[in-house]
Amino acid sequence: MGLSPTCDVFVLAGEPSGDAYAGAVVAELRRRQPELVCAAMGGPELAKAGAEVEQDIEGLAVMGLFPVLARLPQFIRLGMRMAQVVRQRKPKVLLTIDYPGFNLRLARRLADLRATGTRIVHLVAPQVWAWKPRRAKSVARSVDRLLCFFPFEPPLFTRFGCQADFIGHPLVDLVPNALDGQAIERELGLQSGSRLLLLAPGSREREVSSLLPIYHHAAEAAARRFGPLTVVIAKVPDLPMDLYRRHSHYPLVEGHFRELCARAHVGIIASGTATLEAGIIGLPHIIAYRMDRISAAIARRVIRTQHVGLPNLVLGRRVCPELLQDQLTVPRLVAHIERLWDGDARTACDGNLSLLRQRLGAGGAIARIADILCEELDLGKRSQTQVFPTGRTTTTDA
Repeated sequence: MGLSPTCDVFVLAGEPSGDAYAGAVVAELRRRQPELVCAAMGGPELAKAGAEVEQDIEGLAVMGLFPVLARLPQFIRLGMRMAQVVRQRKPKVLLTIDYPGFNLRLARRLADLRATGTRIVHLVAPQVWAWKPRRAKSVARSVDRLLCFFPFEPPLFTRFGCQADFIGHPLVDLVPNALDGQAIERELGLQSGSRLLLLAPGSREREVSSLLPIYHHAAEAAARRFGPLTVVIAKVPDLPMDLYRRHSHYPLVEGHFRELCARAHVGIIASGTATLEAGIIGLPHIIAYRMDRISAAIARRVIRTQHVGLPNLVLGRRVCPELLQDQLTVPRLVAHIERLWDGDARTACDGNLSLLRQRLGAGGAIARIADILCEELDLGKRSQTQVFPTGRTTTTDA
């Protein structure tokens, strides 16, 4: 079956986390409206939800100044192509998800569609409270509606005339209250009660190349200090096996990150959404990250928060240790593993992480996003219908 010439919703998701949110949202929309046509730039979760994927996102996740500059021509070409595709599909609603450097630029490029009735909704407010507060004005002017994960975010944008809604965090819905780690235990041949150290070195190739060697050496040092322990690496599906094998011999488990968090005793995790998932599940972990020196120098000049890790930002205090840039060394990692392994530091971390789900909202974010998109679909449909003086109507709908 060929693609529909037009669509109701066009989704732009550039990274795996955005694809996961988008897949859940589109599945909920199509549950309510089975005839809904959704097109997308996305990945496997959007495809599974029934979206017509116009552009696969494999390999698009990059971070840091040099990686972005190295691929700038590719991103420029992709932006031009996606602008053309979106215009051809004439969506009633354009839903952009995170990935702000690409998505918000594309939203500005598609300002002409807003004039013809397409509504632009952006999910995941850019963290202007952490860096570039003045950017809030530009963001507010680029979209019709902004959906925020944290309750303190909407006022930063509404003062510039943007409709901004606090919806809670989708991970509260997507991460079950109780996860069974026994299947992973059987797969790895673990004895009940044995202690597992989880290494999660990020979702980008450059992150894995930079972080996994030091994670590996820290795990080896911890094994020498604490005695026998099991070490497992959380592999990202999009990245090749040999990338991991160049830096570590520890077993790889693909596609079961949440179950690994439920079974692990302590984790070493790259900064990002994975730290929030691990925190919701209740895994004490060390947030360990570094980027190229120029990107880090720029970040130090613009970041205005005391914490980088999402669990710490949400809870407003240093719950999970953070080792960033030059602080990220094997001795420091091992020292923090030891503190979280047993004792008061682990108890305190456990207690604080138990509050995380509550701080992120009562759940229902996916349903709230779907509610808002249904409102916007109705607005988009009415906006794309022009009423002539005679009372006759014409529509640009599919």
